[in-house]
Amino acid sequence: MAKVDISVIDFAMQAEKEGVGFYTKAANIFKDRDLRALFMKLAKEEAKHLEEFINLKEKALKKGIEECFKSVEVDEYLDAVAREGIFPKGEGMTQRLEAVKTVEEACKIALQAERNAILLYTELARLSKDKAQRKILERLLDEEKSHLVRITSLRADYDPLYMFGKFGRD
Repeated sequence: MAKVDISVIDFAMQAEKEGVGFYTKAANIFKDRDLRALFMKLAKEEAKHLEEFINLKEKALKKGIEECFKSVEVDEYLDAVAREGIFPKGEGMTQRLEAVKTVEEACKIALQAERNAILLYTELARLSKDKAQRKILERLLDEEKSHLVRITSLRADYDPLYMFGKFGRD
């Protein structure tokens, strides 16, 4: 199987673009104002993350440190993640979102995407040799974790069985 040829930062930028598209489309599916507002807020936050990755890449290239993410371990991990993507994309995203009828279904897709982003950014922060770069990645990681918490709470509000499973255990 041929490897996907993409830099780690470019992949993160693409993932954030896909996140903007996903959350924007998700916001347009639901009539409820609060749901729309949450998904639009998440879309705006993903857009800010994209801007930060663009700036991160520019700074890294100026410093000549973009290569700090080049290693066999990262290449294999990135290749595996790049094949699946963080968010559903293209026709797949449109088809999946058109099939979404409930908040729970939208949340399932979003939760998986946020988990994937957290895994990727954790690895990138761990492997970064540049302190400023690592700090930015760690902040983005914290924001992705906050997305996960908000989406989990939203899903729990709309899915009693999920809420019981997550919060009802002793």
